[in-house]
Amino acid sequence: MSPIQENLNRFHLLDLKNPTHPSIFVQEGAYDMLIVALPTKEKELRIHSYAFVFEGSRYYYFDKANHTFELFETLHKVYDILNEKTNETMKIVANIHESIDWMEERLYNTAPFNAFIRDWLGHKKDLARLQRLLALGAETIEAFIERYEEREDFLMIHFKDIHEHLERTHRSVLLAGEKLNNLYTFYTSRNNEKMNRTIYLLTILSGIFLPLNLIVGYFGINTQGLPLSEFPKGSLIVAEIMLGCLMFTITLFLFLRKRF
Repeated sequence: MSPIQENLNRFHLLDLKNPTHPSIFVQEGAYDMLIVALPTKEKELRIHSYAFVFEGSRYYYFDKANHTFELFETLHKVYDILNEKTNETMKIVANIHESIDWMEERLYNTAPFNAFIRDWLGHKKDLARLQRLLALGAETIEAFIERYEEREDFLMIHFKDIHEHLERTHRSVLLAGEKLNNLYTFYTSRNNEKMNRTIYLLTILSGIFLPLNLIVGYFGINTQGLPLSEFPKGSLIVAEIMLGCLMFTITLFLFLRKRF
């Protein structure tokens, strides 16, 4: 067992072992504990936390896979780990932006996009998680900097750079969320316009064929004494009446369309 493990509060040790524990900075009398949770992208977005314990001038990294503590001689290794994971986070957000730009271009070019809702929901879910994750991560790094900024061996510029990257990436996530909202508004507007055109066409067709259906229904009544029923050219006259009604309806529609 590592010497630092004997001094740890058992609840803090459980926090260290939690692979998805949220970002937190804890100050104790004998040690400080830093946990930074950042995303990783495999098939889907996952959260992984990186845990450190600082005891005086000794810096420990907790290996969650083996549940062991690794002693670092300087803060450079702490910085290297957090910097690498922060850069991966920035790449993840950049890839989301590229995907949103592709969705935007496809929609604005009126190209078929049957998977829009699926992609939109996927990005929306990832961005919501990233927003909370990065906001808390930036606050945690800021608290860590304030605690150690007066130490001579503290890498102020290095950790401030990580803090700035997390804040900038957080703003980028917010921007991506706004772009997604705008895309959804455009998508629904375009679909509503298509639906209105379909309803408009169906209304026109209904208006054209309604008089014809009335005439056909009337002359199709199976009763005696119908007009033209005994006339040799009765069917032709009825057809001419129907054609006349059709032409009148189309003419009236075109007239009203130009006027209104």
